[in-house]
Amino acid sequence: MPEYPPSNRRKRRYPVDWQMADSGCTGFTQDISPTGMFVRSSQVPDVGRTVALKVLLPEGQRLRVRGTVVRAYHAPANLGKFIPNGFGVRLNEAPEEYFQLLADLFGLRLRVKKARRVEEPKPS
Repeated sequence: MPEYPPSNRRKRRYPVDWQMADSGCTGFTQDISPTGMFVRSSQVPDVGRTVALKVLLPEGQRLRVRGTVVRAYHAPANLGKFIPNGFGVRLNEAPEEYFQLLADLFGLRLRVKKARRVEEPKPS
């Protein structure tokens, strides 16, 4: 059996909203990574288009990310149940909370730089 390198993607299903041609669109993430995500949806933007996505997390928090559509897929109608319609987005902008979410999913701890305390010399 072949061995595959570890993936930098995590399969997670989060609701996603965005605008396309003056109408609201919805979908779900299929997987997310530090550089992008794949969104399953029947409304698929054109490749090369920049989209602003709102990702709804289980705690009710909304993450706003912006990216460029790098892949779009429309499955034939008879295969739509088995192959997802959707699009891949390469992220251009993401808040720190997005990377904290990924760190939690990957089981990583982010280092937070703490200010070093400098001791003053004691008077003699």
